[in-house]
Amino acid sequence: MFEFRLPDIGEGVVEGEIVAWKVRVGDNVAEDQPLVEVMTDKATVEIPSPKAGVVTSLTGGEGDVIEVGQVFVVLDDGTGAAESTVRLTPDELPDAQAAAVPDIPASERALSEPATVEAPANGGTPAPAVAYSLPTVRPSGSKVLATPATRRVARELKVDLGAVLGTGPGGRVTKSDVVAWSEGRRAPTGRASAGGGAGLPFEHIAVPPGSGPEERVKVRGLRRKISEAMVRSSLSIPHFSYVDEVDMTELVMLRKRVNEQMVAAGQGKVSYLPFIMKACWIAFSDHPEVNALYDNTTDEVVYKKYFNCGLATDTPQGLYVSVVRDIPGKTIAQLGADIIDVTTRVREGKASRDDLTDSTFTITSIGNIGGLFATPIINYPEVAILGVNKIVERPVVRDGEVVVRHMTHLSPSFDHRVVDGANGARFVTRLKQLLENPGLLLAHL
Repeated sequence: MFEFRLPDIGEGVVEGEIVAWKVRVGDNVAEDQPLVEVMTDKATVEIPSPKAGVVTSLTGGEGDVIEVGQVFVVLDDGTGAAESTVRLTPDELPDAQAAAVPDIPASERALSEPATVEAPANGGTPAPAVAYSLPTVRPSGSKVLATPATRRVARELKVDLGAVLGTGPGGRVTKSDVVAWSEGRRAPTGRASAGGGAGLPFEHIAVPPGSGPEERVKVRGLRRKISEAMVRSSLSIPHFSYVDEVDMTELVMLRKRVNEQMVAAGQGKVSYLPFIMKACWIAFSDHPEVNALYDNTTDEVVYKKYFNCGLATDTPQGLYVSVVRDIPGKTIAQLGADIIDVTTRVREGKASRDDLTDSTFTITSIGNIGGLFATPIINYPEVAILGVNKIVERPVVRDGEVVVRHMTHLSPSFDHRVVDGANGARFVTRLKQLLENPGLLLAHL
């Protein structure tokens, strides 16, 4: 028998959510055959089988979270004795995996083990593992069960884990429990009362009937990751937004000429984004604090000497942040091609980890949808995000005369711990200068 444990996926990932099983109990699998699709904080990946065999058990159902180092597939490989891809004790694991294995007392370990999916007698689809949803009252003085990722979120949100009731197996505190506690959706304290009576995990609240049909959909997969990311960003980053209008007329004309030349050379057209990316890089030289990350674990600002641009990407599955790398070292044409390549892979579900990680500053462009401007949420742990909005022709006053110009709004949000209001305004003013006078922009290309 072969116990396959969730491998270290890298990038500091300590757990993943099961998106879809690719096999069932009883299936014969070949080496490198995909077993399961797992979503992490970084990307969605398929985990292949390390060897051939017959699937004897699967741990967890779709939407369940499994940790790095946890057994999630058992294969009958004909060897008889059980073996594993990961050793059993944290002391014997590689560092990245040891950090992902919680220190669970032996008396509680049985309660914390996820249920195993066994093959039904009729040979049908295996039933999902039991889902533990009710909070468990933790005895006074007992150890808090939580993964390193959950503990990190608790530190960021300044939540005392000892006060949170866990809804995970064996009373384990999940990230959702921590977020709910920080938002005020709190269950009774995790410490038992002096009288020893645990009572009910939640008070019964009478809910009046609705006025019509309704549907409840479990928040899981990418939507849950988006939810967690947005809550973490909004709660841990003190946002402020700044809006200014920009006359894009000269850039509209420049882009038109560039695209005419590119089409004549047999190349594809470019959007406004490559020009905006270049303008941001130039503006970073005067405002390096905007192209930075805030490390909540050490209270350090990490100034980036390079620029990988995140692009908020609307996909059929939900919102992803595609990453275009090495902005300073590429031409407008190269950036235009890269934008199309990476966003296409992301929308088609074929993105690699590099396509979704290591951005230093993000741009969200919603101009094709409409609206005047927005106040975007920062892509944690970055310290700024730039909203680019619709370009419209409208009358404006220039030198005492009413003329028609191509106008838009820039609407960035900043982390006020790093970027002061005045510096945020100066950064946008510099961007405005570069975009309204693209000759200045070309001088730096």
